[in-house]
Amino acid sequence: MIAGEELAAWLRDRDSQLGSAEAAAKVARRLRRLPALERLADALETVRHGGADAVLALAENFIATSGVIGEVLGALVAASRADPYFRPHFDVASSEVQSGLILFDRPALSLTLAVMSADAIAAKRAERKGGASLTFSGRRMAFHFIQGGGATLSLWEAPRIEAGFTADASGGCRFVDRLHLEDGQKLDLDGRRFTFIVEETERDIVFVGAETPLGAGPLSVEYDWKTRRFIGASSTDEASSRTQMMLTLLRIMERRDAVPLFREMLRSEHFYARWQTMREFLALDAGAALPHLREMAAGDPHCEVRGVAAQTLDRLFAEEQLPCLS
Repeated sequence: MIAGEELAAWLRDRDSQLGSAEAAAKVARRLRRLPALERLADALETVRHGGADAVLALAENFIATSGVIGEVLGALVAASRADPYFRPHFDVASSEVQSGLILFDRPALSLTLAVMSADAIAAKRAERKGGASLTFSGRRMAFHFIQGGGATLSLWEAPRIEAGFTADASGGCRFVDRLHLEDGQKLDLDGRRFTFIVEETERDIVFVGAETPLGAGPLSVEYDWKTRRFIGASSTDEASSRTQMMLTLLRIMERRDAVPLFREMLRSEHFYARWQTMREFLALDAGAALPHLREMAAGDPHCEVRGVAAQTLDRLFAEEQLPCLS
């Protein structure tokens, strides 16, 4: 029987599907109750007030001493051998070259078990037609490389991403060093200032990554690999990003009754969120937005927001700025 026939039979058999689902649920219940993960959650509540350093120290100690990674992998492998249609309950984190499972996810800390594919890395390099970019995540991270894969990393540095970040002052990134990965090697990374890329690898790279949003910069920032100059940025704050998407939806729906919400969001602590709110506010109801645009141009704490607000006033509301002649 070929694999296609086996899958077709499974899809026709509701009892088999329910059995696979129940087996997956059983594994999920077992893994969620692992004492080591429960202890990590309890300890995290205690140390998170100490900031990113304390949280990452806790995570690194957990990865090195708990043995839970092997226990989780053992349970998943056994379940997969018993049932080819087993699906792990963990959320998935993936990219062009990486796939992984999020083993632990709390507001102050996430742990991901991931594999970087040597074939995918080589294919991406071979197929690349445009320029590459270097991304500085803005977040604090720690990596424990279970299998280094014989990889060589290049390490890069850029001006620190802080609350007052501006494109004009972003400067350029610079090459720092190369690192040859060994099995079991650790790497702490402050994504507000440092990043790495895999230059080459002989085999797949297997690692556990710990990441915390505590003390994060407001943005993740991209630099061009060739010119080493700033090319773009995006928010590191998930709640702010979701709110901006909702404001866009309200504008598209022409919900002028939501004007009070737009006014509220103009007080966001994130400078990029304030300007995005203003853009949507102007598109929704320019008359209601105009007084706030004037305030933004005169006194927003961020220099680039003040500047672009002033430019918008000059270009779109020039007549309103002229003094009355009588």
